[in-house]
Amino acid sequence: MFYRVVMQGRALGGADIGEVKRHFVRVTGLPVTVAEQLFGGMPQVIKRRVAQTDAERIAATLRAIGAAATVEIEPPGTEDETPEEIRMVAHPFNDGTPTIMPGSMAPPDSTPAPSRHARWLRTLRSKKWSLLRDAALLVAGAVLLAPVADNLLETTRRTPAPARVAPMRSAATVQSAPVMTATLLHGPWRCTDQRTGVSTYWSYGADGVLTFHGDVLSDGPAPPGAATSAPTGWNLDGQRLSHTFAQRVPDTYTVAELTLARLRYGDEGELDIECRRP
Repeated sequence: MFYRVVMQGRALGGADIGEVKRHFVRVTGLPVTVAEQLFGGMPQVIKRRVAQTDAERIAATLRAIGAAATVEIEPPGTEDETPEEIRMVAHPFNDGTPTIMPGSMAPPDSTPAPSRHARWLRTLRSKKWSLLRDAALLVAGAVLLAPVADNLLETTRRTPAPARVAPMRSAATVQSAPVMTATLLHGPWRCTDQRTGVSTYWSYGADGVLTFHGDVLSDGPAPPGAATSAPTGWNLDGQRLSHTFAQRVPDTYTVAELTLARLRYGDEGELDIECRRP
């Protein structure tokens, strides 16, 4: 006997439908248009002919993010039907061990003077944002929904084969490294000052916009006061990474390492920043 998972096209109880859609898009990595279709008010089968335990696991994960989902017995004869099943993929940045965590404490007075990243972080110490629990839930949901995700994306878009990433190079061999690819920078990063241990979150936009999130990754606007001191744009020319500001000259750094999951840059001894995907 087989079972199937059915999304009811609505949110559970009094959950905000917009918030549930945002969680669904973040967990699965799918476009907003797909979420709009699945939450349009009509039940849709998203997984067919699976064991009961697998069906219950998928439905429980959907309910955990606020989506109404049920498990039904697969009717006899549906194996001859040919409707395209839903295919989704988990967001690539959610692979592996979650790394979202609060910023480290500032060093004692005996340590070297804090970097520019540390100074920006200190202005936000008094305003903590409670997103860690939601982030952990979303990461867990991405792992559990991956089998269902593989079925939806195939019917909504064709994903090109991922480009092969050049092997990581150490700072000692950076002079012979190939030209860096700017598209590897696109998206969110958790960056840690290697001298002070202070961590902050940044997003490198494909349009050249650099967004500073503070010590917690957020989809909302930049924290108050950050726009006057933090860079607002970026540019990568070979191994030279520039952070641009609205009213002063850019800061330029040398990139020692850049892959889809790791970024390391610094200047001539004053700054050494290592970034990973959150």
